[in-house]
Amino acid sequence: MDGWNWIILVALAGSIFWFVAEVVRPLRQLQRLISNLAEGKKTTGFVARGGWGLRKSIIHLEQVAKQLEGISSLEEEKRFSLQAILGSVNEGVLVGDLDGKITLANQEFLRMFALDGIPRGWTVMEATRLVELDRVVGEVNRGGGASSLEVQIPGIESGPSRTLAVNLAPILEGNQERSGVVMVFHDLSKIRRLEMVRQEFVTNLSHELRTPLSILAGYLETVEDPVMLKGAEGKKILEVMRRNCERLTLLVSDLLELSRIESGQLELKLRAQPPKEILAEVKEDWSRAFSGKKVRVKIQCEGDLPVVHGDPLRVSQIFSNLMENALRFAPSGSEVILGARPGASSNRVEFFVQDEGEGIPPDKVDRIFERFFRGDASRVREKGGTGLGLAIVKHLVQLHGGEVRAESALEQGTRVSFTLPA
Repeated sequence: MDGWNWIILVALAGSIFWFVAEVVRPLRQLQRLISNLAEGKKTTGFVARGGWGLRKSIIHLEQVAKQLEGISSLEEEKRFSLQAILGSVNEGVLVGDLDGKITLANQEFLRMFALDGIPRGWTVMEATRLVELDRVVGEVNRGGGASSLEVQIPGIESGPSRTLAVNLAPILEGNQERSGVVMVFHDLSKIRRLEMVRQEFVTNLSHELRTPLSILAGYLETVEDPVMLKGAEGKKILEVMRRNCERLTLLVSDLLELSRIESGQLELKLRAQPPKEILAEVKEDWSRAFSGKKVRVKIQCEGDLPVVHGDPLRVSQIFSNLMENALRFAPSGSEVILGARPGASSNRVEFFVQDEGEGIPPDKVDRIFERFFRGDASRVREKGGTGLGLAIVKHLVQLHGGEVRAESALEQGTRVSFTLPA
């Protein structure tokens, strides 16, 4: 009996060993393999073995896992390539699925909406805060065709609001089934600002032309009666007509000059000039005009300044426009200062013209170099001028590589400064 017991015990141990090797271990391998597949983890190699079809099941599952890994790698490669392509696009691109959840976005879109990373899983509404866009996305996903709209979004870092054109189109798979929607965002802000500038320019120019033309048209009717041209009344009529003809001529001349400068047709003929010499010439040219209005002109030139390189004709034009403004607004008995001093950098000299006039409101100082801008249009128009003088000054200074700025306070006068290269 003892011998039989040993035989039975050995047989039982062998059966247990075979069961563990051929069933338990393969089942554990199979469990691990299925678990890895479910979690999307990369599978590790197993020794495929086992009875009752377990070996074949493990082999088949390993083959499926390898295929899935290949597909996953290919999908990841495609995703990376698509992301790289979208990253080089200047327009914002956003891709959403049929549920309206975001699956892909490029860097330009993230910049437009100040997002730190791709908001995968977010709705379009959560990412953009645009109700109208969210509604159109829903319409496209429900079977609508390509669509487009314009939206307004707040500016970045408290800047001005921006206008975006959004084009939407459904994403169709090979079987023509919808899988989502792609949105392309194009920033129209610069175009809209240019349109506003153009419209404002045309409006202002029309107004500037209409006034003298209306006056001329009215007096031309009067001229039809020869009796009206006799005596003092006739001289007055002709003087008004002459003055408005000059105004139109000056306006057209300034427009042509500004057009030449902005189109790059103006070539500078640079020459070295001492700042003191420039200021002395300006004072001499304008002394009679200022004396007639009882306004003193004073030169203020600091230290031994280096010579400046500029086009004498254009530098004279810059000062003429500034002196004309100073003459127009400086009250009788006041003082206008013509000055020069070292610039903020060693290779610049700063010139300035300072008057003791009525000044400019603080919120309008930065706009005086715009074409046709006037702080108080009616009062400025009474004093003459085309509204283009300071715009010409700005462009001429920039053409020399310098900068121009204005400082002013109400009832304390105005100082306009500009720099030229030393």
